Amino acid sequence: MKHRNFIIAIIFILLSACGGDMDSGSGRKAVYVKPSIDSRGRYRKGHVRMPVSTRKNALKSQTRSRYYYQTRGKYRRKRS
Repeated sequence: MKHRNFIIAIIFILLSACGGDMDSGSGRKAVYVKPSIDSRGRYRKGHVRMPVSTRKNALKSQTRSRYYYQTRGKYRRKRS
């Protein structure tokens, strides 16, 4: 009986420790980027940066980019 309670307590501690990591990814919000001056002295307007792209082809371009960078050396000519 004591052994079962000990195992249940260990499982509970592990699950409660892992539960905090799941919440951190779901807190994405839009962020306001303040206006600023760039290195050339030009004025940069303030804008809202969305956490997810609102373009209709965003997912397609994201997968294309991921494929390109994962297979970068696959189709290149080999140097001898």
